[in-house]
Amino acid sequence: MQDNNSFIQENTGKITAKPKLGKLLPDYIDVEKWAMQSKEWQGVFDICQFDRLAEFLVPVEEQQDKPHSEDVQPLCFSVTRVGGVYWLKFSVQARLSVQCQRCLQPMALSLAKESKLALLENKEQASLLSEDDDWLLLEDAAEAVGKEIRLPICRLIEDELLLEIPLAPKHKLNDEHCVAVDVLSDDEPDIDETSTQEGNPFAVLATLKTQLQK
Repeated sequence: MQDNNSFIQENTGKITAKPKLGKLLPDYIDVEKWAMQSKEWQGVFDICQFDRLAEFLVPVEEQQDKPHSEDVQPLCFSVTRVGGVYWLKFSVQARLSVQCQRCLQPMALSLAKESKLALLENKEQASLLSEDDDWLLLEDAAEAVGKEIRLPICRLIEDELLLEIPLAPKHKLNDEHCVAVDVLSDDEPDIDETSTQEGNPFAVLATLKTQLQK
């Protein structure tokens, strides 16, 4: 199945169609329907879909009107049902432009995340998992609309990307792109000091990470 904004691969099979740009990442998916059809979505998504993530992005010099270094990012995800348990697998890459907390100038931040998450219909299903498996209760994350179990896939992936952002991103020491007056200054603020600066969006990142990890 393919529309103007995305393309979906059923089970296996090579995709050759080139995705068109736009708002490609769906806000919600029907977990049961996707699992029954073993759907796999591949495409690109626009960072601007993620309101919370956008707060940590800054324009790059050559694109002052854009809050990130690349408009779209590659992503694939699938939903299956194995052993009576729904499984969400996804792989995402993102190249963002964030503010270096040393020189306060834009810096490139590359994120890559692969995840396998069990979507449990009840807590008893946790006994079917291994100790290393990550899981999420559908009643906490999804909503029932008629017979559909609607999972906010867009928000879920945004959560995962937020968890990957460092509390205080910085250029590497002696990086030629860092315009700090004294890169090796002994009085350089540490993560805790930086995270409490008024007006700094990273001041709330630690709290947000704690909330997402609950």
